[in-house]
Order: sequence, then structure tokens, then C-alpha cells
Amino acid sequence: MNEKIKKMVEEYGEERDFFGGASEEEIRKAEEILGLQFPQSYRAFLKEYGSGGICGVEILGIEGNLGASVVKATERWRKLGLDKKLIVIEDSGEFVRCMYSADVRDEKVYSWVRGGKKLSVRYDTFDDYIIDMFQEGIDNL
Repeated sequence: MNEKIKKMVEEYGEERDFFGGASEEEIRKAEEILGLQFPQSYRAFLKEYGSGGICGVEILGIEGNLGASVVKATERWRKLGLDKKLIVIEDSGEFVRCMYSADVRDEKVYSWVRGGKKLSVRYDTFDDYIIDMFQEGIDNL
């Protein structure tokens, strides 16, 4: 996990901002349900933090015995037409931020609008996405 992200979490994180790291078993179970493998950068986030964020920013993930918000959101958006090779990492209600599964070998973060035909690249990497979103939350304090 990127050191800048860790420093942001250390400086601005509060108790219970994150659910805590997900186990390999929990990650594999979520992947199995969705029928894909998570990108390595997203897996690293899941192992370190599970799910959550700082300063009002929420990254979907795995919440231990409470389940997996990444699974629920991805399944919901698939019913709305989201490609089955994508996972939802942020759900705003009107649009999602998503990533391709590991087999596509694409670490970019995309935006997809409900009913849309086209993805738009928002970030080149998952780490860039987290840094930008966390910084935006910090700036809005």
C-alpha cells in the first residue's frame, strides 16, 4: 500500500473509519461470488483496511462478518447493465467508480453512469484514486 495513503490515514483517520483488514479467505469468497479476481492494488487495500475511508470518503470493500459492500454494490450495478468484468469500488447512487477484474490487467479507475454505454477513465491507478479522494475529503474539512 502506498506510503502517502498510509500517512493520510494516520493523520486524518479516526477510530472505526475502517472495518479492519480482510482475510485471504474473505477476499477469495467475495471474488468467488462475483466470479472474478480483484486487481492487486485493490486486494492490498482490502488486506490492509477491509472497507472504509477518511474524512467522509468511503471505499467499498469487505466488512468481515458483516459481508462485502463491494459484492452487494457490484451485483446491484450489474443488474443495471455494468459489465461483469468490473467491480464497484464507490457507489454514488447515480454513477459508480469501478475497476476491471485482475484478468483484464488494467489498474485504471473508471466512472460509469447508470444505463451508460461507455466507461470514462478517471484515474490511472487505484492508488491515484485513493490519494485524490482522500485529499478532497481532507480539503473539505
